[in-house]
Amino acid sequence: MLDNLYSKKEVIEYLKDCSIFPNKSRGQNFLCDRNIAYNISSVIPKNLSRSKFALEIGGGLGALSNMLIDIYKENILIVEYDNALYNHLISKFKGINIIHKDILTVDISNSENKYDIYGNIPYNIASPIIEWLFEKSYSKWNYGVFMVQSDFADRLIAKEDTENYSALTLFANFMSDVKLEFNVSKDVFYPIPKVTSSVISITPKEVDINMVNIFKLTAKTLFHNRRKTIKNNLVNSPYIKIDKNKADEILEKSGIDAGLRGETLNIDKVYELTKIIMEYI
Repeated sequence: MLDNLYSKKEVIEYLKDCSIFPNKSRGQNFLCDRNIAYNISSVIPKNLSRSKFALEIGGGLGALSNMLIDIYKENILIVEYDNALYNHLISKFKGINIIHKDILTVDISNSENKYDIYGNIPYNIASPIIEWLFEKSYSKWNYGVFMVQSDFADRLIAKEDTENYSALTLFANFMSDVKLEFNVSKDVFYPIPKVTSSVISITPKEVDINMVNIFKLTAKTLFHNRRKTIKNNLVNSPYIKIDKNKADEILEKSGIDAGLRGETLNIDKVYELTKIIMEYI
C-alpha cells in the first residue's frame, strides 16, 4: 500500500513494486506535492460556494482525491480509465464511489446532483473534456478546477488578435468564465513532464441552449483557415453552408469588414455574428 501519496520516493518504489508504468501517451504524470493538491482542492470561484457533490476526472494515485475526500466525504465520484490505477484507488479509498470508465462515456445529464468537477487533465484529451463539460454535461456542474498544460490554459484565456486565440477560446468563453488560478512547477510530478502546468477554474454561464452548436460551428468557421478572411472562411466553411451572396448580407448586417480575419473578432462580435447566421440557416 502507498502510505504517503506525496513522497516522490515512495511513489517511485510503489509503482515499481506494482509494475505500474506511467503511460506517456495518456499523460500520466503523478502529482507528489501535498501543498499543490491542497491548493487545487481549495480553489472556489468568486461568488460561488461548494456543491455537496464532487466528481474527479482521473484519480491517478489519489493525491488530489485524498484532499477532496476530506472535503466531500462520501459524496465524491472518481472516474479512472486506467485499470491498474482503478484497482489502486479502490484499495486505497474504501467506501468511495470509484468507477472504471473513460470520462467521455460518463453521462451525468440525468443526475440529480450538481457537481464540483476536478481533474489533472492530460493534454491529448483536454479539448474533448471541455466539450464534454459544455455539451454533454450542461447545467450539471457547479464549477470546474483543472490542472492542464500551461499552453492549453493560455489558449483558453487568450485575447483576440493573439497567437493563442482560437475557436476553442471562443467556445470556452461563450460557455463559461475561465480564470488562470496559478502555475505549477514540473518538479512536483513523477515522472517529471517536459512542460509546466497551470490550474484553471471554469465557471459555467447561462446560455441560450439553442445557440450552443451554431456558436461552436461559427467559431470553427472563423478559424477554418486562420490566414484567410472572414468572408472566405464563411463561403468555404465545411461546418456551415453559406453562399457568397448570403455571406455578404450576413457581414453587412453584422457590421463586420469582410476583409478581416476571424482572429480579430472578440467574443461579443462573434455572438452577434452567430445570431445573424442563425437567421440564414
